[in-house]
Amino acid sequence: MKPLSEGVVPIVFVPGVMGSNLEHTEGKGRWLLNNSWTVKGWLFRDPVERRTILDPGNTQVYKDGSISGGLTRRWRGRDGSRIDNDDLMHARGWGEIAKMSYGDFLVWLENTLNAESAALPQLQQSLSRQMAHLLQDSAGVSAGDAADAAGRAAQALSRFHFPVHACGYNWLRSNKVSAEETLAQRVDEIISGYRQAGMRCQRAILVTHSMGGLVARYYSEVHRGRDNLWGIAHGVMPTIGAAVFYRRMKCGTDGDPVIARVLGADAPAMTAVLARAPGPLELLPTPEYGAGWLKIRRDGELVCSLPIAGAPYNDIYLVRDQWWSMLEVELANPDYADEKDPEKARKMLDEAWEQYSSIINDKVKDFHQKTAQKFHPTTYLFYSASDEHPSYGTVAWHGEPYQQRYYPGGGAPVSVQQYRGERLHQETNARG
Repeated sequence: MKPLSEGVVPIVFVPGVMGSNLEHTEGKGRWLLNNSWTVKGWLFRDPVERRTILDPGNTQVYKDGSISGGLTRRWRGRDGSRIDNDDLMHARGWGEIAKMSYGDFLVWLENTLNAESAALPQLQQSLSRQMAHLLQDSAGVSAGDAADAAGRAAQALSRFHFPVHACGYNWLRSNKVSAEETLAQRVDEIISGYRQAGMRCQRAILVTHSMGGLVARYYSEVHRGRDNLWGIAHGVMPTIGAAVFYRRMKCGTDGDPVIARVLGADAPAMTAVLARAPGPLELLPTPEYGAGWLKIRRDGELVCSLPIAGAPYNDIYLVRDQWWSMLEVELANPDYADEKDPEKARKMLDEAWEQYSSIINDKVKDFHQKTAQKFHPTTYLFYSASDEHPSYGTVAWHGEPYQQRYYPGGGAPVSVQQYRGERLHQETNARG
């Protein structure tokens, strides 16, 4: 075991949306991504079941998910007895997050940052090369100076211990709540735990994926957790929101058909869950995203481009009963389809809209405003720039007008002018 004379710098990983294991507080089901067997049931869950299990007010983090193998170190207690790796990593929170998504990554990170003494020279050389390239590319440092600085930094890193922790959170709830009630408590517990064990531990480092970056930024800059952190490394964080969220609400998840069915392959499956989930709704493009990211085309000609002035709330999110409205309110409560009484059906729709609109007005807007342009002073971001796997910068409807008849609450038919969106597709790469 390498010496700990210089102290401990905990690494706390914060996963993305749907990346934390959840359980219903009344035992109605779990969102557990251990392996293909644990997700098999989600291939066949209808919107009613999804809405019942993934209820923001009746779910909590499930802590006993599986741990990936492959850790190279063997840990021992103060009395010399061996500590089981699975037990140790469960204590560090690894069982709270999706093994299928992050299990191998956590093992790699732990092994890389905490190599045994025999592997340190090779690790130091690798880190030195990477840091030298970073200094040259981003800071304009000469090759010689970059190599010297990187070598000293890599040598210094070998004197510290970097235990990797994970922090699962209820991704259905507001990221504000996850920051204030979950991440803040976890960071405090980790730092105080090492101090109580007689180790020098001043601050932690956060490593995030996707929506986890929003949780971390709120904790650091709004909840004033900055002084507990050396810095944050964000992976593909939707800094100013993501237009793809609109697409998923309207069309479901694209890509691999099996993964899509698990996550929600169509609008009914996605809307039943997301319409009342503040955390995912906070992924929507913020006013900083700019104007015109939602486009409507007819026969190849641009008909409409929204939002008009970078105000997506009133222009898109809070527009009701337009075919392109983000929320198809009749999908927000799947029980609506079985209600035969027109008055009760209308009431169900109004209640679903009120719940959704209050989330947008009271939580999403507030979260966007409070985190706008706020970052920890030591922030690193990384993302993919692949021509083979572009992301959604804008989304567009293509189609032609048609007449649709529908039956509100099973009552008399109503004919309305609609617009058939034959495909909603990406047009450009994501904005920064």
